[in-house]
Amino acid sequence: MLASCRLIRRLLMKISVCIDMMFSYCDFYDRFEKVKKCGIDTVEFWKWSNKDIDKIKQNNMNVSIFNIDSADEKLSYDLSRGILNDGRVDDFLKALSESIPVYKKLDAKAMIVLIGENKEYNEENVLKCLLAAKEIVEKENVTLIIEPLNNIDRVGYSMPYATPVFNLLKKVNSKNIKMLYDIYHQNMMGDFNIEEIKQNIDYIGHFHVADVPGRHEVGTGKVDYINIIKTINTLNYNGYIGLEYRATKPDEETFGFLQNL
Repeated sequence: MLASCRLIRRLLMKISVCIDMMFSYCDFYDRFEKVKKCGIDTVEFWKWSNKDIDKIKQNNMNVSIFNIDSADEKLSYDLSRGILNDGRVDDFLKALSESIPVYKKLDAKAMIVLIGENKEYNEENVLKCLLAAKEIVEKENVTLIIEPLNNIDRVGYSMPYATPVFNLLKKVNSKNIKMLYDIYHQNMMGDFNIEEIKQNIDYIGHFHVADVPGRHEVGTGKVDYINIIKTINTLNYNGYIGLEYRATKPDEETFGFLQNL
């Protein structure tokens, strides 16, 4: 398994493991070593406000991405649901100002931003928030990643589709604000389109993979990940592919598909 993980890094691109979802049977801070023993040197996680950033730093592993967050408990919760759709510019910039020092301390590559839920998509509000952040993220050289989530698992999520987010990003027009293209979420919506990925690869800053149905490891469902990832590898993409799934067997045994790429 170690050889296969090294093979994927050599032949393909950078792989990261979501340790909030994977290796969840052990203490959060023990998961770094679990990932490292599989030959993978990069992790990602969700919220930072409930974690010890110094302990994460001490593990000497790369951090690809985490969610924008706040030490304010109420704002942290709201961010986990998404506040852009409500046009909460001040709260968004507050969370951004709190998250940038964490980003820099961990030398992370991106931060995830969720759009919102339980209301009709409001592009004007979302655009207002992103344009307010544009100068800051460009000056600080940090990357924000907007994620469309399927509204089957995440009932009420305001924007589950990739196409409107690509259109939004073209209006924002910043190399520091991109999309997290979650292949699982787009397949759940019946909206996955490899041609759209090819045409918009410059607007994608991170990928997530999990099979459909079930959100389990690659190979348990119907998604042709081998050919999808091979295609991505032919494009001008130098970001990470994040493994974010609930394994049906020991997590260490779910990386076998990497050797087929």
